[in-house]
Amino acid sequence: DGTMAVNRDSWKVFDPKGVEKSEGKSSVEGSDLPHVANFLEAIRGRATLNSPIVEGQKSTMLCHLGNIAYWTGEKFKWDPQAWKFVGASKAVEGWYDRERRGPWQLPKV
Repeated sequence: DGTMAVNRDSWKVFDPKGVEKSEGKSSVEGSDLPHVANFLEAIRGRATLNSPIVEGQKSTMLCHLGNIAYWTGEKFKWDPQAWKFVGASKAVEGWYDRERRGPWQLPKV
């Protein structure tokens, strides 16, 4: 257990006593423009993604799980293979209920 602090272009990991254990920097400092440009070029078929979509999904999921822990004030475990909480309270499970929320759909405009 420990804590991770993330900002725009770097991160740090702390142990439970608050001692810094590791840190790192983003490869793209201060701007999302190169990332967005790469994504658009990949959509157009003129480039491959610098980061596979599954890696972006993992990063986003970690943000969601961190928010759920913050909002509920609870600790929980997440099984990434089964995509479900392990031994979590109903309050935690309610934040990410795939059956309740239904599939994502592109809105009609």
